[in-house]
Amino acid sequence: MKSSSQPTHFRFHNLGIGDIQLGRKPGHIPGMLPFNLYTGKHHFSVSPHANLYHVFNRPIRCTIEHRDNGIALSHLFAGVNENGFINRLFIYPDQPGFQLAMRLSHLYGEPAAQNNWVTESDTEITLRTSGALLQTVIAFRFLYDVAALKEYEVKVV
Repeated sequence: MKSSSQPTHFRFHNLGIGDIQLGRKPGHIPGMLPFNLYTGKHHFSVSPHANLYHVFNRPIRCTIEHRDNGIALSHLFAGVNENGFINRLFIYPDQPGFQLAMRLSHLYGEPAAQNNWVTESDTEITLRTSGALLQTVIAFRFLYDVAALKEYEVKVV
């Protein structure tokens, strides 16, 4: 996803970040590329099928709180359902840390469980943390989309 161009700036919200959000078609979002065309695809394993994923192929910087400098993202994957709509987002911060759980709680309220928020839009946001690069991920899905929870997964290989 690395590029010499200026990063695209997005803001976190209940359905994702900026224009990259649950319920949209990735083909209508500038910068989205089918996973099979992504040059870094050999670093990742996606389930259930590679043809159900898109990658945002530009540098990204996202703000969480109203007055923050934002965080750089290293990767963003969007899983789509059988109708072509985004049903799962996997967002990888460029650097682990940045007090993400606390900052996400400022935006989404108290977590329903540890590092797990449910919004008034019936969206679930999950934060999996680690000190290692590409092991911290923020994931979005519609709360009642069980297939997105059980079948859609991105792994670093």
